[in-house]
Amino acid sequence: MDDFKAYILSSRIANEKSVGFYLHWVTSFYRYCSKDLDDVVTQEVIDEYLAYLAKRKEDWQVRQASDAIQLYLFFKKRNNRESRREDGDGKAQWKTIAEEMRQALRLRHRAARTEEAYLGWLRKYYIFLNGKAPYSIDSSHVKDFMTYLAVEKNVAESTQNQAFNAILFLYRHVLDKPIDDISDAIRAKAPKRLPVVLTKDEVNRLFACMSGTDLLITKVMYGTGVRLNECLQLRVQDLDFGRGVLIIRMGKGKKDRETVFPEKMKPVLRKHLEKVRAIHERDRKNDLPGVQLPHALGRKFGLTLQKLRML
Repeated sequence: MDDFKAYILSSRIANEKSVGFYLHWVTSFYRYCSKDLDDVVTQEVIDEYLAYLAKRKEDWQVRQASDAIQLYLFFKKRNNRESRREDGDGKAQWKTIAEEMRQALRLRHRAARTEEAYLGWLRKYYIFLNGKAPYSIDSSHVKDFMTYLAVEKNVAESTQNQAFNAILFLYRHVLDKPIDDISDAIRAKAPKRLPVVLTKDEVNRLFACMSGTDLLITKVMYGTGVRLNECLQLRVQDLDFGRGVLIIRMGKGKKDRETVFPEKMKPVLRKHLEKVRAIHERDRKNDLPGVQLPHALGRKFGLTLQKLRML
């Protein structure tokens, strides 16, 4: 377990204070299923253990235990890398690397769009390397790729930075290779442009082309500055009419925040809430399921589907 602890700390998944919890959950799991740390375990056994925990522990503890177990299985798989280097051709090895990178991203709870972008850059890097075996590449290939993006592809600075972050993640968390100084790689230049700002007349003309829910979403985004996904995930309790604020939960970076919304939006939002409440009441009368409960609250409070229908 010392090697596993060192891996968690070096990967910055947890600090010295909380790494003990990961070790505890892994040890507890293998003790529960009466297996040694090197034994093979199935997902069925893992699910059984998590269901056992769910009856005795808080929901956040169950999630932490699940993360710890999956992380340990990922760590064990990485230890077999020496034997995998000779398995299959370069293309087969890159497929394995891609799957490991996907798992590493999910173990760190990166956003789905981040995963999609990073794996996209991995494919482009593979094409650029012309199928070169992943374990034979080094920092010089990263420098050449960054220069290629700036010179031949003429990408924007932000695009090149995203590509570098994806490749850095690949080297640091999947290949276990350092990236040396690549400061001499050609960097994309950031253009200096003035922001495009719509006038009030242009905004009103845009609103005039929309109606219904689409218009409401656009007005909320325009008046509060929230992102599209944040707007779509708003719940009734996130609207504080008394203080005139919206509460954004699990926004970018999985952080909560508050933002103000204009007084003009209050009547529109109240009217919308009356509309959806009527829909909710009609669904309840027709014996349809109730509202969705986030973060396993239904399990935590012992609410079954039948109970939800009765609410």
